[in-house]
Amino acid sequence: MPTIADYIAEHIKVLFNESDDVYIEIQRNDLAAKFGCAPSQINYVLATRFTTQSGFAVESRRGGGGFVRIFKLSAEQPGDLLRECYHRIGSSITAPDARSIIVRLRDEQIISEREAHLINVTVDDATLNLDSAWRNRLRANILKAMLASLARQCNAGGGS
Repeated sequence: MPTIADYIAEHIKVLFNESDDVYIEIQRNDLAAKFGCAPSQINYVLATRFTTQSGFAVESRRGGGGFVRIFKLSAEQPGDLLRECYHRIGSSITAPDARSIIVRLRDEQIISEREAHLINVTVDDATLNLDSAWRNRLRANILKAMLASLARQCNAGGGS
């Protein structure tokens, strides 16, 4: 069942789809009033769902005329985004961070919905049934291997 955070995130994504700009501007208090929640709930959604890892940058100004400006980041080429994600992973990655990378690749149409599902299942905690430190390292290795394979396909002109 979707949470209020899911509804808020979806609403912000709809605003992006309806906009021709590379950014949208929202009023934190107005959005909180619309969803009947505290402004801190909006902060939570922005901090967890609209990260650079997810393909967004958030700029905020507090005060009476304060606003939140959310930018949609876009890589010039699919290979650029794959390399960026590869380098961000490092030697360890949590399941939520891995999912945000997979969602971004799907949203940028670098991978299909089916491929996203397969990758998610492969790097899920239930699949990687190990101690968390080892699990996060193994997840990073698996995800980086998949990204490297996708990058090679992009470079060879294979696409997704």
